[in-house]
Amino acid sequence: MPTRKNDHSPEELAEVLKNLEHVDWPAIWAGPPGPGQALDDWCALFSWEPLPGERSLGVRTPTGQRLTLFPHTGQIWAPVSALATTFWHLRADDASENAEVLARAADVWPAYEAAARSVLGEPAYSGAWDDPAFPEPPHERHWLWPRDLRLQYRSPYRLAMWLPKGPEDRVTVLQVNLGVVPSEDIPRGALIDLDCFPPEDR
Repeated sequence: MPTRKNDHSPEELAEVLKNLEHVDWPAIWAGPPGPGQALDDWCALFSWEPLPGERSLGVRTPTGQRLTLFPHTGQIWAPVSALATTFWHLRADDASENAEVLARAADVWPAYEAAARSVLGEPAYSGAWDDPAFPEPPHERHWLWPRDLRLQYRSPYRLAMWLPKGPEDRVTVLQVNLGVVPSEDIPRGALIDLDCFPPEDR
């Protein structure tokens, strides 16, 4: 039987998104200071509690959700390239359960997308991995996977994307992330992730 690793409700997703509507995104993209009082003060600007790691910064939101701030490749903490968290995670215990994992992810997805829409409005795009209109990455280092990888791994299995409202906003992405599995004989996992990225013209 597939194992539930994470199960935060759609209502919790909506609460996190409401909190993120009021943060200073340029300050987030610039990145946090090192550990200490300066980091505590920086996190307090967003009503976050710092949970320092080695190369990324975890924070706890007022709703209790953990967010992770990822730096650009090769950097330590700053500048930030993405803010991310997982709301739902189901993993097959055996490869024979892979189809069930995908089916259950597809079943719960509409509730999470509806919760995001209740805060963010209509997405610029919403669709499945095999949709001909699925957005393509504009360059090879983009956070969107190239089309061949997306079709090979069926990931993201579902995606909804909201574009920035201005230069000091963010790209918001909700997705069913299946990750990379080299063979169908390997158990798969499905995660419903929320990711925020700097505007494309940054």
